Amino acid sequence: MSSIDPVTGKPKEVPVIPLDKQGFNALDTEAFMKLLITQLQNQDPSNPMSNEELLSQISQMRNLTSDIELTDALEGLTLSQQLNSSTAFLGKEIKGTTANGTEVSGVVDRVYVKDKASFLVVGDKEVPLTNVTDVTNES
Repeated sequence: MSSIDPVTGKPKEVPVIPLDKQGFNALDTEAFMKLLITQLQNQDPSNPMSNEELLSQISQMRNLTSDIELTDALEGLTLSQQLNSSTAFLGKEIKGTTANGTEVSGVVDRVYVKDKASFLVVGDKEVPLTNVTDVTNES
């Protein structure tokens, strides 16, 4: 994306910032503390922020940080569980459908994880773990 520089009249590049890096989404703990310190340094001396307000803001940031860390840990755990479940299908005959709805049956050759989802591979077909409808031991 480009725009015109008002001084030189030449086009200049404008950085595109992803949505997850804008506003409060981009605010990490360090940035929050800098913002809080700046707020404290520039507050009205005749009407300073109360201790309760200060503690409330710090508490909210700690809660947000904890929530983010918990979400990341749960996503990792879920992915690990999916991979463990998928490996149990190796060498077994399954029936299911591919992501586009094609019916597949055969022996699972391998498993892999892509885009936070687990897939079973039967020949050249990829079956999402959630699309498996039947499982039997290979005869």
